[in-house]
Amino acid sequence: MNRIGYVSPNGDLFTVDPDGGSLSKLTGGMQAGSDPQAGVQAQILRMNEYYTWPTWSADGTKLAASRVIVGESKTDITLQVMDARSGGGQTVYENGQAGLVADGAPHYIYWAPSGDQLSFLASTPEGLALFVWDGTPGEPASQIHRGAPLYYQWAKDAQAMALHVGQDIIWANPLEEVPSRQAFQSRGNFRVPAISPDGASLAYVDSSDGGMGLYIAPTDDLSQTKKIVDVGWSSALMWSPDGTQIAIADQSDPRAPLFDRLMLVPADGGPVTELAAGPQSDDIFGFFWAPNGDKIAWVSVNAAEQELEWVVSPKDGSDSKRLFSFKPSAEVFIMLSFFDQYAYSHSPWSPDGKFLVVAGSKGEAARRSNGRTPTGDRIYILDVEGTSGPRDLGAGVLAVWSWN
Repeated sequence: MNRIGYVSPNGDLFTVDPDGGSLSKLTGGMQAGSDPQAGVQAQILRMNEYYTWPTWSADGTKLAASRVIVGESKTDITLQVMDARSGGGQTVYENGQAGLVADGAPHYIYWAPSGDQLSFLASTPEGLALFVWDGTPGEPASQIHRGAPLYYQWAKDAQAMALHVGQDIIWANPLEEVPSRQAFQSRGNFRVPAISPDGASLAYVDSSDGGMGLYIAPTDDLSQTKKIVDVGWSSALMWSPDGTQIAIADQSDPRAPLFDRLMLVPADGGPVTELAAGPQSDDIFGFFWAPNGDKIAWVSVNAAEQELEWVVSPKDGSDSKRLFSFKPSAEVFIMLSFFDQYAYSHSPWSPDGKFLVVAGSKGEAARRSNGRTPTGDRIYILDVEGTSGPRDLGAGVLAVWSWN
């Protein structure tokens, strides 16, 4: 498919080719699929309705997104699934209350890596809850867990999940007729447990000899755990796509909000490769593996420009390259703040690993005043391998690449 889904400044959803062609508007007036020969019926512009957090299905044929309608007496929040070309679709879930799962995020949406299952977090009267919709039109989503904070990852074959709820680490397939479940507690200061691509191993962080350590355990028996390396006070981790390494960002200072080191740790316990570390390195906001695992991109703090900056490096750390300094949109700031969760659902990488997409502003002339000004946030395509500068796709506050 190789398409980009994005949100315009006024809250409409679009999909577009990376070169800017084949633009499709999925929401609002003049949606994709309208017959130009028959004429398009004018529609009233609804300033009280907007969409956000578009999320691609694994096969690229569907998008899920949150829809918010602000009324005089209440705010309606629903989760929509729509055709990625025509915009036609259905309501999968309607919030019982107008709560958010994070600042600016009505839901956290995450398609299974294969099949039609859609998972999402939603605020309920009983608290934060995890739901799964099996993809059957007209069927309601099932609540499978409740608690906060709650982070999770699907196994690649969509047959199980690893959840981190409070201090509990849970390995389960809640959709089986007889659900299986393993659980233990971790005192590690991290968010998302990481499942190896083959589903055989689970990586997580736990306390170790007065500090913290990175551990790996087989998913068929989580009690057989093994410490791989010591890590800092707080950390975030992700397996490489080929399953040979784990990228981990950590911070030794409990008062610091960002990470000060990014390293690649071989799963077999071999020598560690440090991509960014030491007093001369910039603080690290988040990182994302390229789809084929040959590169890793991270976002660091460019103190001189008072902006964030995309950096990319081969997985051996041989030649890091600074790509683009920018001020993130409010939505991208949220995504980067929880990057180790959003990396599994919202990819900034093109499927071939040659480009990145980001929303934000560049330079004093484009400085945002409220995140929605015409000269504010734009969608930029970054050429990872070439020498060309950022390419401006147009106004937008959030963009995400399809998985294939």
